[in-house]
Amino acid sequence: MYVECYDEVGAQVYDTLLRHTLQDLKLARAINAIKIFIDPREALFIGVVKLEKASQPVYLDDIASYKMDNDVLKIVVEDENYIPNLLKALWTSEGRQNVNQPDRYKMEVTNPQLDPKNFIVHDPSEELKRKVYDALFRVMPEGFRMTRNASEDNLICIMSSDEIIDVKWDKKFNEVIEEVRNA
Repeated sequence: MYVECYDEVGAQVYDTLLRHTLQDLKLARAINAIKIFIDPREALFIGVVKLEKASQPVYLDDIASYKMDNDVLKIVVEDENYIPNLLKALWTSEGRQNVNQPDRYKMEVTNPQLDPKNFIVHDPSEELKRKVYDALFRVMPEGFRMTRNASEDNLICIMSSDEIIDVKWDKKFNEVIEEVRNA
């Protein structure tokens, strides 16, 4: 973890803020490398995070049994820990109006468009990425609304400013990304 800033005291403050934020969101073990570059004189913030490998996605087959019956997918949940995730995923995929829950462990999907064999109920990597974005936006100076996102694979890459981001900062952004990628 590294914070780069022309002002050493400012860098220490950001380092402390970053550490507390990562601790609050329980992200310390999920991050392989992180670098923050901040230049208050130019109103520029760059945050690049390299993620550790997340757990595998949880599929419908992993938590439930199912069968088709007259154009209705009938699901019986065997692992109740994933019921909220399953409902959310079904509502997103099929629409609330097509998902019925006759009791706690049973769900019915009318005219399903999903492929039950490959249906992802919960993807830990997506949740991890969401938490990392949350952490970066908590650390980012208030008012920095102009943002450029260059995230890919296991890298979360954000450049932000309170005004239109000048192309002269693209080189620095790419340097920080490469530095973290190779860490």
